[in-house]
Amino acid sequence: MASVVDVDAGGGETFDEEAEERDQVEIEQLVGEFVDESSVRHDQIPESDDEEEKGLKKKPTEVTHIRRGDGSLYKNQTFLNDVAFKDSVLDYALKTGRNIQQYRYDKEKIGFKCVGSNDGEGCGWKIYASVLPSDNVWKVRVFVENHSCVPNGECSMLKVPHIARLFVDKIREEPEYYMPMKIEEVVQEKWRITVSRPQCQAARNKAMKWIEYEYDHQFARLRDYAAELIGSNKDSTVVIDTLRNKKGQDEFNRFYVCFDNIRRTWKETCRPLIGLDGCFVKHKIKGQVLVALGRDADNAIYPVAWGVVQVENTDNWLWFVRMVKKDLGLNDGEGFILISDRQKGLISAVQQELPKIEHRMCVRHIYGNLKKKHGSKSDMKPYIWRLAWSYNKAE
Repeated sequence: MASVVDVDAGGGETFDEEAEERDQVEIEQLVGEFVDESSVRHDQIPESDDEEEKGLKKKPTEVTHIRRGDGSLYKNQTFLNDVAFKDSVLDYALKTGRNIQQYRYDKEKIGFKCVGSNDGEGCGWKIYASVLPSDNVWKVRVFVENHSCVPNGECSMLKVPHIARLFVDKIREEPEYYMPMKIEEVVQEKWRITVSRPQCQAARNKAMKWIEYEYDHQFARLRDYAAELIGSNKDSTVVIDTLRNKKGQDEFNRFYVCFDNIRRTWKETCRPLIGLDGCFVKHKIKGQVLVALGRDADNAIYPVAWGVVQVENTDNWLWFVRMVKKDLGLNDGEGFILISDRQKGLISAVQQELPKIEHRMCVRHIYGNLKKKHGSKSDMKPYIWRLAWSYNKAE
């Protein structure tokens, strides 16, 4: 895995200079859109993924899943910062197919206008936003919303960096699928805007460089991140475990987090039940995310602790179980219940660290294993769940 020590970014291409502000905008949007999952009910058979039920391979995500705003603009509209304003104007241009162009670039004043087609004739549409000392917020001061042009598939605003930002998440998830020809096709299909193949190639290269730098930069700042977590969450447990390479540098090995507030709430209000599982880290950085989950008073999933390791094996599970045991005060496990799959390393780690815990196997995994051998038996799923819900052997 990548090194934890600082990386030298000199001479290389770094993130967009607006990256931190853009991240702030996206975080605000995600927080505003967050909806917690509904609680699990006893007699409701949980739905399985289509891939699990039908044995289908995962298809590339649809172009409609490229996350953008709704493109609405109006007078006196406020924004978190100038980046949010620019992104909203871009969303408007994508939604309407208008040829929007920036005409004012001041630090505290930004303006866009519609230039219509390339015949030199402009359009009456215009928007101007600024931040003033009196209100200290980015606000739309001028907005002329009527157009006198007809969309023709041109958009001066959609340059290489903008295309790269539109597709950076998709390229990170599916780099082999989002090639220049596919990017060109998606832009035409989704937004009815014409871009050139060289533009798409340059945008993909720029996005790949951003992604490469992102990983190196984030690993280099991992200790800063851990210090920030502890500083803002007093008495929490944050552990970074590194290995020394041949060059004498620290390289990432394992990472663990358990917030004190979550830990105390679990002890005081949650059931004495813990679920342990691991899942793959996708994209360039390979590895496993290990998680410890509980159930709150509403029977909803309650995250307790999580870690990142290079591989799911006995040593890493032993380390993770030992950390969770210490944080939650499980001692030898007596009086607690643990649910997991049949991963051999995990079973061995639990036997060593929590010998008296009641270790149960996850019904979803049992069903998944049986489904592989008896896939033709469509009525098997309700029988298995009724077995899991029964309270005694006779039932």
